[in-house]
Amino acid sequence: SGDPSEGSEAKAKKSRSSRASRAGLLFSVSRVDRQLRRGRFAERFGARAPVYLAAVLQWVTHKTMDVAGKISKKSKQRRISPSHLQTAVQKNSVLKQLLRVGVPRGGGRAVPQSQRVASPSKKKTTKGKKR
Repeated sequence: SGDPSEGSEAKAKKSRSSRASRAGLLFSVSRVDRQLRRGRFAERFGARAPVYLAAVLQWVTHKTMDVAGKISKKSKQRRISPSHLQTAVQKNSVLKQLLRVGVPRGGGRAVPQSQRVASPSKKKTTKGKKR
């Protein structure tokens, strides 16, 4: 009972649980951590940063789906459609404020060719040089 190897086995079994389950989340903390590292948003970040971000993402998703579910019930439909999600974000002031930055201005349409800005041509830069 006083064997030191028993304590290390208990620690090994304890650390096998995922970070998401230790934080009580459904969203994967490891996946958020990997995406933060791949995205090169910062040189370094704390160990709690992916946990917090996963919790925020889970909350936003839960809130959006909850409101969209209520809207689909009102319209007597059994499935949540993209229009239900859009209406949910527009009706909820917190979600609207949080997600307004990423919403395209043109109603989700592609930008027409005529509005794209052309880069300066190479001919103009070579004309200024003297031989």
